[in-house]
Amino acid sequence: MAKVSVIIPVYNAEKYLSQCISSVANQTMQDIEILAINDGSIDNSLNILDDLSLRYKGKLKVFDKENGGAGSARNVGIENANGEFIKFVDADDYLKADILDKMYTIAKEYNVSLVRGNYQTIVGPFKMEDKCSWSDIKGNQIVNLNENRDYIVTETPGIGNKLISRELLGDLRFPEKTKWEDLAIMPVVVASSEKLFHLDEPVYNYRVNMNTTIKDFINKIPNILDVIKCVENIEKQMELRGLSETYKNQIESLYILHTLFRVENAMLWVNFPHKKKEVVVSSLLGILDAKCPDWEKNQIIQKYKSKNVLFKFDMSRINNYIDDKYRNVDRKTAENNIVHSFKWLV
Repeated sequence: MAKVSVIIPVYNAEKYLSQCISSVANQTMQDIEILAINDGSIDNSLNILDDLSLRYKGKLKVFDKENGGAGSARNVGIENANGEFIKFVDADDYLKADILDKMYTIAKEYNVSLVRGNYQTIVGPFKMEDKCSWSDIKGNQIVNLNENRDYIVTETPGIGNKLISRELLGDLRFPEKTKWEDLAIMPVVVASSEKLFHLDEPVYNYRVNMNTTIKDFINKIPNILDVIKCVENIEKQMELRGLSETYKNQIESLYILHTLFRVENAMLWVNFPHKKKEVVVSSLLGILDAKCPDWEKNQIIQKYKSKNVLFKFDMSRINNYIDDKYRNVDRKTAENNIVHSFKWLV
């Protein structure tokens, strides 16, 4: 059994793929396995992987599958992983040479099943540290989840900054062909850990393509309802793990917060008529009303407003995008209204 299995979903990543794989293969920790899953790439990614598998023979395993999205590719990796711990890395990102050794050593020394760190975000020639959390926790320390349950809300649901024991992950799998799939399981992983090590330093080099990032935020997202699918998966998996009552308030906060993030998206969509924005925003809020009638009073949401000025500003102008005739309907009608609002684009 390897100490760490590194799972890398690959889709049209020819530009950065060699750097990514090499940064993992040349870790100071050598007792690792790398599972690269080509997710139906139509560029030269598979050929690059085949060449790299010869260079790193015995360490790099290449899987080829039809395109099914990052969640699907990660699930193939999980099913074939043999490591004690699992690390997820995206194909356009890379790792510092000693980071697996460092995170694994911490996990063993402090007897934790989860170690998290910060991102080093790379935008062109610029690098900046992202804390990946809006909690008040600072410095290196063990976090007891029973004493700090809100941590599952304040910690980013991203996976790049985490080293996860295979046992902790268990039978959890990412939803496939779903946007924001990390959100669907990572709060469950964090809650299940009971305690984790909060490493307050960069552990992951995250490359940001500003053009793509901006487009992802302001472009129209027909599958915006995936956020509801993801937060409901959190609730389902928490129940299966016997954690739903313990984290009842935090599950509700995740539902509210991430629904409001998508409301923010819709408000910023360009070349999307205001009336259509009203349909999407009102329908999302209608679904939220039905699930969490008192969501506007949620204390964690109030805390996030104090931490994020842009979020507070967007929430202050939300009424400009609400039409109650779309808000006060049943769940199925609300979802149909959202889907119908995109048909004019087809």
